[in-house]
Formats: sequence, structure tokens, C-alpha cells
Amino acid sequence: MGRPAKALSVLKRTVGSNPTLSAMSLPRRLLAVALTVGALTFSAPSPAGAKVATGCVKTYTVKRNDSWSKIADKVSVSMQLLLKVNKANAKTMILIGDVICLPRAAVTAAAPSKGMQLQPPAKRYSTKQAAAIIREIFPDELEPRAIAIAKRESNLNPAGYSWCCVGLFQLNWNPHKKWLNEMGISSAQELLDPYVNTRAALQLFKRSNGWSPWE
Repeated sequence: MGRPAKALSVLKRTVGSNPTLSAMSLPRRLLAVALTVGALTFSAPSPAGAKVATGCVKTYTVKRNDSWSKIADKVSVSMQLLLKVNKANAKTMILIGDVICLPRAAVTAAAPSKGMQLQPPAKRYSTKQAAAIIREIFPDELEPRAIAIAKRESNLNPAGYSWCCVGLFQLNWNPHKKWLNEMGISSAQELLDPYVNTRAALQLFKRSNGWSPWE
């Protein structure tokens, strides 16, 4: 008999006599029996009707290859405490997609950063002023291209920034902060000054032997 057929055979024999299995939704019933006979692994896709714990201080969504002990290790608590807050025991089945409770002491991963949070600059500059600053700092032969790039990158808005890039020329702070520090620029906030930003952009042009950082 093949493994899927064996799983169905076991399901028929056990569901009727097992009140726990009888109470499960059909997808969870099939997965539970399959786990028992080895027809599927614990890393199977999340079944329909995943259990969701309520009233928890913190929660955790069960992932591929998780177990009670692995989850306890991940969040730096004892397995006994983890089981206690879930009113479970070591034999209680958890499936991918289930949402379980975590103890208050659990250490979870920090939320990903949403990017830079900069303060509005003390002084505002118009687009005409920004273009004049570029003409002042860049050599005459580079002025037209420099202004065109700044217009494309920031619409000549010195105060503009995104999760990665800052100011008139939208300079990417993290990859360049080492040499920017050497120029005396110690924070991304300083790049909101169009004079500072334009001088840094000219230096980046020289370091790159051209406009490649913006192409």
C-alpha cells in the first residue's frame, strides 16, 4: 500500500474512536494522521483552520520545522513556561500557521527599521536657490548635468529624503558614510544642507570618475 493510501486508511480507523481528531477540521485531521504515519513532514504547508491563541501578552506564529523546544530556545524562555502559558504539554501538536502565546519574558526579534527619521532643516531653500548653489560649487562644464541630476533625484528640493537617500543629490548615506565622515559630515541630517550635499556630490563624482552613482 502506498504512503498516501496508508494515511487515509489510518484516518478511517482512528478518527471515529479519537475525540481529539474528530474535533479537528479535515485538513488538520489529514495532516495529524500523516505526521503519525510519516506520510508528510512537519514542514508541510500551513493547513486551513490554523489555531489562533487569544488573550496573549505576546504571540508567535509557528513556522516550518518548529517545535515547542525550538520556539522556547528562539525566544529565550524555558519550554515548561512556554507550555504553561499555552495550557499545553510536550505532546500537544502544533502545526505551521498556528498562533501560540509567548510569556511576558520572551525575547522577540526587533521590528525592522523603517529607514531614516530626520528633522526638518532649520533653513529652507527654493529650487532657484538650490540650482544657484550647484552652479556655485560645481565646475562650469559640469553645471548643466549636475543640475539635471539634482532635478531628477530630488526635484531640486534640498530637504527631500527617503529610507536610504538624502538631500539635493539623494546621496545614499550608509554606503558612503565612511568617506563622508572624512569630509567632516558625521550624520545624514547634515546632508539636508544643500551646500553640504552639493560638495559631497562633487566629491562622489570625483571618487567615481563620473556620474555612475546616479546612472
